[in-house]
Amino acid sequence: AIIGAGPAGMSAAITASQAGVSVVVLDDKPRSGGQIYRNVDASPLPDAEVLGPDYTKGAELTTRFRRCNAHHIRGVTVWHVGDNGEILFSDNGTTKRLTARQIIVATGAMERPFPIPGWHLPGVMSAGSAQVMLKSDGLVRDEAIFAGTGPLLYLIVAQYLRLGVKVKALIDTTPKQNYLHSMTELTGAMRAPGMLIKGVGLLNEIRKSGTKIVSFAEDLKILGEEQAEGLSYPRAGKEYSLPASHIFLHQGVIPNLNMTQALGLEHDWCKQQLCWKPKLNRWGQSSKSHIAVAGDSGGIIGADSAAAMGRIVALNQLVNLGVISALEVESEAADDLTFVASQQRFRRFIDCLYRPLDQQRIPENPGTVVCRCEERTVADLKKGFELGGREPNQLKSQTRCGMGPCQGRMCGHTVSELLAHWRNQSVADVGYYRLRSPMRLVTLAELSQFTDVTPKANKTEEVN
Repeated sequence: AIIGAGPAGMSAAITASQAGVSVVVLDDKPRSGGQIYRNVDASPLPDAEVLGPDYTKGAELTTRFRRCNAHHIRGVTVWHVGDNGEILFSDNGTTKRLTARQIIVATGAMERPFPIPGWHLPGVMSAGSAQVMLKSDGLVRDEAIFAGTGPLLYLIVAQYLRLGVKVKALIDTTPKQNYLHSMTELTGAMRAPGMLIKGVGLLNEIRKSGTKIVSFAEDLKILGEEQAEGLSYPRAGKEYSLPASHIFLHQGVIPNLNMTQALGLEHDWCKQQLCWKPKLNRWGQSSKSHIAVAGDSGGIIGADSAAAMGRIVALNQLVNLGVISALEVESEAADDLTFVASQQRFRRFIDCLYRPLDQQRIPENPGTVVCRCEERTVADLKKGFELGGREPNQLKSQTRCGMGPCQGRMCGHTVSELLAHWRNQSVADVGYYRLRSPMRLVTLAELSQFTDVTPKANKTEEVN
């Protein structure tokens, strides 16, 4: 069973099904492709080419995925995975269950929280959400401000501009010192010159458009009380502000790890990417023998590397199933392993250059909201800390931070880093929330409608 149909999940499904094993792919989206290739086969735009070749090339992979023998169950939400391989998922108001001998988690990435004053106001969204609206429904917002750092931010701004959408400003928070520090990783970056050229090209495209660009911005604040009204930033001792009703924030992506955490997999704090990620070997094998993790859910590596890791992980699980030998897998996966290693060297350069500011990951303003679900501020968390909430689960009990519908997705990393700062310890020593099933909201009515799904020879049968 493969959870997720992005580049990693689709590639894994193609590889495993070609070997003749029964494969079921569970995906929460109506179409395959994940976030990077969302709606690539049915774009709402008159010409999807404006989104760039890195998007449109995904059509080849989604086509191959549709033609393989994997059974794709779309529009479903996995909310439990057991140690016995049992998977429970929501499907159109009912609960369904299947059991797999091997499981691949390919749930991809999510955007890093950007906890600045006012980020919880209506009108403020992540830049990735702006891209979702664009790819899914062709919706855009004129005169929006894009703020933050990283390649995805620049790509989305460029996509807006190609469509003729007016962008109010790009507020770039990449610190000046990052350009110097990243030179230590330039040798690895030069192994992928095409990626460097692509990045420079995006920035030049934005500059040539005449869009207002503010570089090296710090101390961002969203203006407004009940609705976003603009964004302010200091410059040379003065406070500047720009009016806008829509503000899109972005400071990189991190693994979407609620599922891997709820599964009880071992995790490490990654100092390079400033995030938690599951502990994996080079084959994507987790601390549990029947579970592997592929793609960005195991650490941010990008779409092409995610597809390669999908193939690598699937080949290794074929060894676990006794379908191919350990000797065969080394030969079959050699090119992909080499490619991933090369891309990881480039990734070190990207992670160094676009390392987000501490002040925009570890908020100091007492009024800044950390948990948007429960509306808990830095001041609320500090009070809980002083009352004895010295690790994430204790702080959750003291403040309810992390108890909302998102189950800590948007506050978990911030809480870990805040506690590390207050305790003067490493984030690795502080830890993360302890998560359990159900991983998503489930109603009693849904649980009363229960169906077993039994995969057989590349097809499924349902038993009520």
